[in-house]
Order: sequence, then structure tokens, then C-alpha cells
Amino acid sequence: MNTATVAAPAVARTSQTGRLTLSYYPWIKQNIPAADLRTAVDKFGQVLQEALGRTLKVDLQPVMEIPDQLEDIKRPPANDVIARVGLLNPVGYALIRREPGIEGIAVIRRKIGTEIGPTYKAQLYTNWKTKITKMSEVRGRSIAYGSPQSTSNFLVPAMRLWDAKIHPLNGFNRVEFAGGHDTAAVAVYEGRLEVGAGHDGAVLGLAARRGYKDAGDVLVNIDWSDPIPSDPVAIHTTDAAVRKQVTDALLAIAKPRDNNSAGNVAIKGFWDTDEGFDPIAPNAQITPEKYDALFTIMEKLGLRRDDMLRKT
Repeated sequence: MNTATVAAPAVARTSQTGRLTLSYYPWIKQNIPAADLRTAVDKFGQVLQEALGRTLKVDLQPVMEIPDQLEDIKRPPANDVIARVGLLNPVGYALIRREPGIEGIAVIRRKIGTEIGPTYKAQLYTNWKTKITKMSEVRGRSIAYGSPQSTSNFLVPAMRLWDAKIHPLNGFNRVEFAGGHDTAAVAVYEGRLEVGAGHDGAVLGLAARRGYKDAGDVLVNIDWSDPIPSDPVAIHTTDAAVRKQVTDALLAIAKPRDNNSAGNVAIKGFWDTDEGFDPIAPNAQITPEKYDALFTIMEKLGLRRDDMLRKT
């Protein structure tokens, strides 16, 4: 990895030397060529490298589907690898957070409308032509989810339906996993499917694309979830000093209300936000235990760990 020429924030550094692997998954940003996504994540890795100094070398891994990414971060650091860092989605972290040595250290903040913070929401929406006006009217229709490993593109909307006495699979005459927030939204926009699931920016994101500028009028919300902990950064290391150094570096390069910092500018390229990191910590707004609610949803829906990690 080439080192960026940016001013490194002041971060206390350990005397440890070695590699820090950095992993990410392909739909951390959707509707972007794979090469462009890698370039964007690499820029973030360069800024992190500058903050960490020369003793810890950031090694960007090839893009991994979430099941592979979780298996990668679970592997104990060995030889010159002294830490494994993953840019995870919430469900992924919920599935592995109790693994020995793995700890969530930072959570990305998002801005949806005027609300800014380390949470986001899931939604169900429909094409206005369906005449559906509320969630109770979706039974027997068709639905577009994204990935089976997605938090807001599947798991949380599925629980919302379950709580409304509508089975998230058998309650519909057709269920399609479209692959992502964008592809699900396009399917509903074009009328191929009647109901869509996605995060709170899914419709806004589609409206920003060429040819879909009226998506905000065509796609109508019919349900919002409660706040969900946002995307975390997790680390696997046995060295507490390294863990602290990486945590401090993340929080230093991407501070809240510092949108033009090198870290936030880099993050904007793949997480579509420049609102900075908050810590994941016992006394913070987002604690590691906050993600357990997602595991509870899996259990309520009868989804086993192997079901969630099945490769598509």
C-alpha cells in the first residue's frame, strides 16, 4: 500500500512492529465498480497508515463476501500479522463479537435528513401504483430484499413484518433477494416487485442516480424501524496496546464535525458519510451489547448462524 502524504494526527504509538490487515465487503458501497471501491477503501487505509506510523503496516486485503470476511477476522493473528481489522456490517459484527480477541472499536456516524449519529433505520417501501398505504396490506404481494446477510436490507425489515403477523417469506407470493439496497429499490421502482426493504437512505440514493430522479415520488415509505447501531470497525488482536493505538487512530482521523479531514474525506468515498467515528465502548452511546439485538432477531426468526453465513 502506498502511503498518503497527509498530516498524521497525534496518536500514541506502541513499539510493536508488524502488519495490520484491513478487510471490507463488496456492498459496503453499492452501485460502484469494484476497482473504484477498492481505490476508495485504499485511500482510507493510507490515511490510517499515516496516523499509525511506520511500525504498523496497513495491508489492504482483497474484497471478501461477508462470510469470508468473518472467517478472515476470526483467524488468530500470527507471524508478522499482529492485528486484523474489518470494516463490517452490523449483522456481521453481531455474529462474531463474542469470538475470543475480537472487539468492536469504532462505529461510523451517518446523516439522514437532519439527524446525525451512530445509528440508522431500516424501512419498507412500495411503488405508489400498488396502492399499498400501510404494512398490513403487503400480505400476498411480492417483496425485494437485498442480501441475506444485510441488516436493513433483510433482517430488521423481516422482524418488522414478523411483529406485524406477516411471515417475511411465506407471507408473500414472491420473494426475491435482489442483491443490494440499490437493486431492490430499482426492482420496486420499475414495478417488477411491489415492496422493497432497505436502509433509510435507499430511496434517496436511488433518486440521486441518473434516470431515477423521481424515485422520491414513486417510492412511498410504509414502515420505519427503530434506530439500529451503524456499521462498526472491529479488531482482532491479543495486544491491548495495539488495539488502543488503532482505536485512537480511527477516532483521530475521522472526528465528528470535521467533515474535511483526510479520514472523513476518504470514508465518504465508500461509506457515503463524512460525519466521523464514535467509539464503541461500555460508556458510549453504542456499546458492544447494542449489536446483540440483531442476534436476538435472528433467534426469533429461527435463523441459525449457518443460515446467515450461507454464501449466495
